[in-house]
Amino acid sequence: MTKRIFLTIAALAIAAGALAQDTKYTPIDPIPLGDALLSLPTSHIPSTGTWEIKFTHRFNQSIDQGNASDRIHSLFGLDSNADVGIGLSFAPRRDLQFSFVRSNVNDDIELAAKYVVVQQAKSLPFSAAVRVGGDVRTEKGLGDRNSVFGQVILSHQFGRKAEIFAIPTYVTDAGRDPVSNAALFKHAFNVPLGGAIMIRPALSIVGEIIPKNRDLPDTIRADLGWALGLKRAIGGHYFEILLTNSNATQVDQYVTSTYQGTGLSRGDLHLGFNIERRFGK
Repeated sequence: MTKRIFLTIAALAIAAGALAQDTKYTPIDPIPLGDALLSLPTSHIPSTGTWEIKFTHRFNQSIDQGNASDRIHSLFGLDSNADVGIGLSFAPRRDLQFSFVRSNVNDDIELAAKYVVVQQAKSLPFSAAVRVGGDVRTEKGLGDRNSVFGQVILSHQFGRKAEIFAIPTYVTDAGRDPVSNAALFKHAFNVPLGGAIMIRPALSIVGEIIPKNRDLPDTIRADLGWALGLKRAIGGHYFEILLTNSNATQVDQYVTSTYQGTGLSRGDLHLGFNIERRFGK
């Protein structure tokens, strides 16, 4: 009887080992994009125990503002003020990440948790993650200070060369009404899109699109939001330089396809950059 039990356990162990080694269920190696594209989240999460510090910087002046002399004098916007964010994240366990970001725009503090539900493999053509959290705008004189949000992050990777993303996003009390300084939307929904193409090892062209929000008031004329940049992964660092028509980096800002109550113009050209540094495994 003991021998039969031993043989049964051994057979189960061998079967489990064979299933674990079945490459159909092994997640594919991800493109080195980190946990965010430029402003939008990805379905990637660093390994357990990893801390990350992130800085975002968006120059306020568009590089096409003024005549040629004005542009040169302002170093194409580099002399202008900037919207700046600083964040910290931690992955306490596999597929789970908590993050904190503070922006000087409305003194906006964003707290979030992201969980990877499934990862792309030979037997599964996509990755999926969920991200939930909230924003608290602590600047004086604002109405509707608090927002909560939920995001589903869907992605498909093409070998080791490219990846595309769709991010259905819902946010409460989003955007700013320029007259009342209250929320522009009580309930806002949008589906930002993103993509990356790796042109050299650890060097990718990254793009984002925020479709024009269909529920925008008729009094606000707005185009879609966009960003295009280069991302370089070096060791535990990610360096990104970008052009964008929107300085929005927080969920409650970009979902409306406006910025601080002003409609986006697709012709605006703001320079920006991100720096990310990971510590741990």
